[in-house]
Order: sequence, then structure tokens, then C-alpha cells
Amino acid sequence: MMSSNCDKFSTLSDQELIERLTATPADEQLHNYFFTKKCRQFLRYISSNIYHCESEKQLWGEFYEFLSKDNWAVLRGWKSKNGASLYTYLAYCTTNHFIHKRLVEKRELERLFVPSSQNMYEQMAEFVEEEEEIQDYPIKEAFNMLCLRDQVILRMLVIDGNSALEAAPVIWKYIRNSKPLDQMEPKRVQCTIAMAKHRAQLALLNNLRQITKL
Repeated sequence: MMSSNCDKFSTLSDQELIERLTATPADEQLHNYFFTKKCRQFLRYISSNIYHCESEKQLWGEFYEFLSKDNWAVLRGWKSKNGASLYTYLAYCTTNHFIHKRLVEKRELERLFVPSSQNMYEQMAEFVEEEEEIQDYPIKEAFNMLCLRDQVILRMLVIDGNSALEAAPVIWKYIRNSKPLDQMEPKRVQCTIAMAKHRAQLALLNNLRQITKL
């Protein structure tokens, strides 16, 4: 069935594809073909090299949100007279979008970690010292080497001092889990976040060890 649908949709011209994708009500089969089949190659490249997502489902969701914004403005902005195919145009626009998104998130983290006092870094140092008896380690450098998920987890749970349940609405989107947060028991949420925090702690300590060997 999927093969026949792919064959059917592959005969559409770029302009026809745009018109069908932006039509109301949405054609679910066409959307599935377009987002999970036609654009899969450049989305995989983006996920591997530019903007990491925890799953293909998350990446497709980010891609859909980007394309459908402002009444499908990106799709409607393509013109065949510019010489580029719709696929090439979308690969270019989407790559630039995720590069910009990555930079914005990085700047936001940097803004959050510009300390108004030494208290924040003292807390991080105390946290590390609880794990091992080490002092005067370059905490900020090791912290910046962490993936975005671990940075968010440590910021919310260690630096800001939030409880697992308080931080859950923000942290949950960075944790691999098939169930939405509102369908999880509080104890299960706390356990999952505690394990994620422990992994982030280990990653930070590993970064500190790497730095001292340089």
C-alpha cells in the first residue's frame, strides 16, 4: 500500500505537491510520504551533523513546525523560475533553519550561564566535589562540552536547585520516552529524571578528566 502511494505521489509536479500539502483538510497519506520519505535523506543529514534530535519522530515534528509556520510560508515561497527544484530549495532552507536554531539555543545557554555572582560556579564545584575529592577544576569548560540535554538537566537540578517534578516539564522533551509526561506516574518521572541526572553527572566528570589530560 505504501509503495503504491509513493508511486502515486511521485508523479506530482513540485507546484502540485505544494498545493496538495497546503490544502485543507490535510492529506495524511501525502504528508506521511512527504515528511517521512521524500525529505528523509536531508533530514538525516541535519540530525547527524547540524541539529541532534532524540528520535526521527521529534525531527519530523520540528520540520513540520518549520514548514507549516505562517500558513506554510516556506513552501509557498518556492518558485520554479528560480531554477532550483523544490527538494533542493527545502534542503537549503531547512538546513539554514536548524543552523540558526542551534545557534539561538547555544546563545541562550551562554546567557543563562553568565553568572551574576560566583555562587553558581561554587554550587557546580560543590557538586563535583561530592562525587570525587577534586578541586579547582575548569567547571565551565567541562560543562560546555556536555550535550544540550545534560546541560539543561544540570542547570535545572543542580545549579537552579529545582526538584525533579518542578523541572520535569522542561527536561522531559530531552529524555527518550514514548509516553507523554502527563501520562506518567510522579514516582516514575522522578526515577527517570534521577537516572538522567546521574548520567549527566558522569558525563561532566568524564569531561573534567579529559580536560586534565590535555
